[in-house]
Amino acid sequence: MNRTIIYISATCFAFTFSSIFYYLFRMFNIFPPLTERMTAYLFIISTMITLLIFISHQLPVEQPWLIHLIELGCVIVVLLIAGAAFKVYPFHSFYIVPVTVCGLLAYAFVNTMIYMNNKGAEREINKVISNTRSDANA
Repeated sequence: MNRTIIYISATCFAFTFSSIFYYLFRMFNIFPPLTERMTAYLFIISTMITLLIFISHQLPVEQPWLIHLIELGCVIVVLLIAGAAFKVYPFHSFYIVPVTVCGLLAYAFVNTMIYMNNKGAEREINKVISNTRSDANA
């Protein structure tokens, strides 16, 4: 799949899951009410995270565990700094844990969605290859 489409999809997935997790934390009165402005900020934050992850992918790192660790660092840093700067949540030590949990959960779901999408594309490619081989042998 085209890398650009993957990054755009990741941004959309991140925004969707972040919004859902924000709403869940809001139900427990941990976060303030979600306004239209805050929703726009969540999208900007999701985009900033994706851009930072894109930049981090330019690093000469080959180990998957280190790549994921760098990506997680990107998520947490942007969430804490941009979230506080945009006043998406009050910047107190109390909010660091729930914001980090939201980020980790969204990161896990985004990676799961990308993995499932890649597996689906892999199956389609293998099916085409199998059909091509079957036609060549017939």
